[in-house]
Amino acid sequence: MNMTFISILAVFMIAVGVAFIYFIVRENEKPLPQGGVQWAAVVLSGLLVVMSGFLLALTLVPGGGLPAVGPRAEIDKPATNFTFRLVENDRERDLASYKGKVILLNLWATWCAPCLEELPALDRLQKNYADDGFVVLTLSDEPRDVILDYKDLLPEATVTGYIDKMRMPPAFRDALDAGRPSTYIIDRDGYVRRYILGASSYAIFEQLIHPYLGDAVAVR
Repeated sequence: MNMTFISILAVFMIAVGVAFIYFIVRENEKPLPQGGVQWAAVVLSGLLVVMSGFLLALTLVPGGGLPAVGPRAEIDKPATNFTFRLVENDRERDLASYKGKVILLNLWATWCAPCLEELPALDRLQKNYADDGFVVLTLSDEPRDVILDYKDLLPEATVTGYIDKMRMPPAFRDALDAGRPSTYIIDRDGYVRRYILGASSYAIFEQLIHPYLGDAVAVR
């Protein structure tokens, strides 16, 4: 689900809960509710505000929103190598060939609306940080001809490829099953450092990759 929508919904629910509590207190002209029904309504409204506030906080933490509870087997371990083919020319590449760069590995699909929404942010990220040893891999497990049907929406600068899901390492294959988009941050030594389930913004992606680019790299 889109994190922006979740944030807006959480803010709306907080406003409703606070307004309801205010209405009850104002009607009574007393600081405390009167009677069991009003107390129950205030307590429920308070719970709504607290839960909505918690939901809003989760959407603002680095990582793009709700904590990823999906596949984490690769975290803080060397990324298991795998091969994929470039959509542009059908040439084979592998993950290991990008070792030495900070890699943002994004697993997406043409049927995934949040995936399509975040592709421009990933493209911008690639353009802005390519000279700092950074690469974005946008990979789908769909056939090449299906991806090419969306050619006008594909990013210009990222390495766009397609993969055979059954040839993926288990952790990455599980990420495909957990939901799209799924994103991994891999450091220059080839270790997986972050896993993000769900769409994120340019600012969040930028915040996630900066610790691995180096202190000298400025925010853009």
